Amino acid sequence: MESHTQLQLPIRNAGLFSALRRFLLEAFELLAADRAAGADLSFSVAEHHKVRDDKPFYEYRPMTERFVAERFERIWELPAADDAAWTVSSDPACSNFLRAGRADGVADLTLVAKSELLGPMLVTMAEASPTFELDEPLLLEHYLRFEKTLYATARRYVAMAPLWGVRLMYGDLELAPGVTMRTVDPEWFRMEWPEAAQLDWGDQAQQGLPVVVLQLERQVSADEDETAIDPLRAIVDVTSAVRALAGGSITAGPLVLERFDWRGLAPKPVPAIAARRCGSLPSRIDATVAAALPTALRRLSSDPDGTLARAVERYQFAATAHGMSALRGVYDMLVEIYASEREVGSAALRAAVTLAGSLPERRALVDAMHHAALVIREAKPPSADTVHTTRVLASALRATVASGLTGELPVTSLQAYADAVLIGERERVQLGVAAMAPEVHGS
Repeated sequence: MESHTQLQLPIRNAGLFSALRRFLLEAFELLAADRAAGADLSFSVAEHHKVRDDKPFYEYRPMTERFVAERFERIWELPAADDAAWTVSSDPACSNFLRAGRADGVADLTLVAKSELLGPMLVTMAEASPTFELDEPLLLEHYLRFEKTLYATARRYVAMAPLWGVRLMYGDLELAPGVTMRTVDPEWFRMEWPEAAQLDWGDQAQQGLPVVVLQLERQVSADEDETAIDPLRAIVDVTSAVRALAGGSITAGPLVLERFDWRGLAPKPVPAIAARRCGSLPSRIDATVAAALPTALRRLSSDPDGTLARAVERYQFAATAHGMSALRGVYDMLVEIYASEREVGSAALRAAVTLAGSLPERRALVDAMHHAALVIREAKPPSADTVHTTRVLASALRATVASGLTGELPVTSLQAYADAVLIGERERVQLGVAAMAPEVHGS
């Protein structure tokens, strides 16, 4: 029966497939026998705060991964486990797969094969069939994906970080080649990221999963250093650009998960600047913001140490921090951008004529700049007026940053631009997505 099946399958390495299939069958027999003998398969209870017709208030999920993990010691003693691990480690394509993304030298690839290929595959198949009856079509689907990876000339690297406090109004958004914000499809997510589907993502999750994720994907050639790939900079840039253009409370993380082909790497914590909340309103990515985001991300990532990047960092700090440190951060950055020397009057007038579209808005910004200078000079304790001033200046800094990211205004020459508007040499540019809000939605 098995040899006949092998002849009919559209696979390249029948021996590898047979070894993996025998391992799964023996492991499932062990797991099913334990269940039949009375071993308890625990269930987790997910409480949903909103009841819908298609989703109960309480949802019960079998904790299959824990059930399997508790029996790994016995599973690895099965003859089929040793045979499958040896088959994987002795195949040249498989051994390259196991070494990809590893900084350490691998002394025993059979152990790596068990922990990073056989174990995850068993858990995935068991979660798809908690009764421990092997789903042959699903096994073939998983194996063909794995085999496609083995014999590819380039390796697939993918990283994923959940995004919170963001709404994609028009579906998935490609920000750059291989960089996509996407709405989570639960079935796809559990298949692509089985380890992530087991984590507790908190109250904002739906069906226990993130709603929106940032996915980074690229092909890695054989001569590239896979261990040098770092997704953290891209995650910070994306959250920074969204905050600058859309405002709101978008955050990432707290973890970023990485995968080389099928093999997961150790999770990394997302940098604090991207993981900290900066308000309560969601970042709404409408058609205007979506059209501007790719350009904004390209400009921000092209000069990570420039004035624009530092201004974005100061704005985010003000939106997530409290007290005098936040006020001082945005005030200093506005003075640096709009005045050659530390002269608050010039900076206030230039910022007002650049960003504010009406006389009351200009007066509010000028008054906020002078009030900030007074509070900083006298080192007064923070008050309600100080909080309001910080929000007004943070909104002005966000508008300044957004105008640079979208190309509406040149951040490096805003002083000359503002002076030309003040003396009547040119008309003020009417800002679009970079327009200044009355105040930032803050802490």
